[in-house]
Amino acid sequence: MNPTQISELYTRYYPRSNLDVEGWAPPRDGSTWQMWWRGLKSSAYRWVPRNVRILDIGCGFGETLGYHIARGCDAHGVEADRNILRVAERHGLNVQVGLFDPGRYAPASFDVVTLDQVIEHVSDPLGVLRGIHQVLKPGGTLILSTPNADGWGARVFGRRWIHWHAPYHQQFFSRRSMREAAAKSGLELKQTKTVTQSAWLDFQWGHLVTFPAPGQPSAYWSSRLKRTIGQRVALRLFRWIDRTGVNNLITRAFDKLRLGDNIVYILRRPM
Repeated sequence: MNPTQISELYTRYYPRSNLDVEGWAPPRDGSTWQMWWRGLKSSAYRWVPRNVRILDIGCGFGETLGYHIARGCDAHGVEADRNILRVAERHGLNVQVGLFDPGRYAPASFDVVTLDQVIEHVSDPLGVLRGIHQVLKPGGTLILSTPNADGWGARVFGRRWIHWHAPYHQQFFSRRSMREAAAKSGLELKQTKTVTQSAWLDFQWGHLVTFPAPGQPSAYWSSRLKRTIGQRVALRLFRWIDRTGVNNLITRAFDKLRLGDNIVYILRRPM
């Protein structure tokens, strides 16, 4: 697909067109216990220090930009979904609409770049990583999060694993392939952290019991479709299970084994 088609896909079919601009608010950090128990440091933006110049590629509905601004950062975003304009105009965010183009920015102008659940969406990940190398300052940091196709979820749920997410997800990385991609892009892989948000497991159960036939929409993700009695009962049961903390326990255990559904990679541009 060309950039115009990609923008149209996300603008029309991703759910942000229904989000309330007036209810928009940046996320907040919880206690150290809450952050660990719920796996909230699975998101790349949680690893960004204060008072830096940051570019968030694939900034979604812009909440993370608000988070960075509140922490003293000079925050810039890129987003293919044109719905970001509703937020940017209302809340004064600095956002470029479209695909990431390093030519829009001065070379070596950012301390930090983030890709939060984005690298799996792009058709040319090496091209994106090389462009990030271009805009990062020497010694600057790239922080990215992405689903772990080598984790327990993909192994157990197979084709019903929630993160295959076709046609949006196109790429998956192992620790080895990420290291090789970084090297080919002039970057160095410094750290990997297996951290998964517990809510993902609740979504997985819901996706599992409403999995549609090929070519059909999912009753779990579409509010316009009627769910069966069995599906409604199962979803209520899984919501109750989630409230007991079982999903948190399962998620923390698999993260400890480095088999969780999400990996945070921290890369740097050499000095």
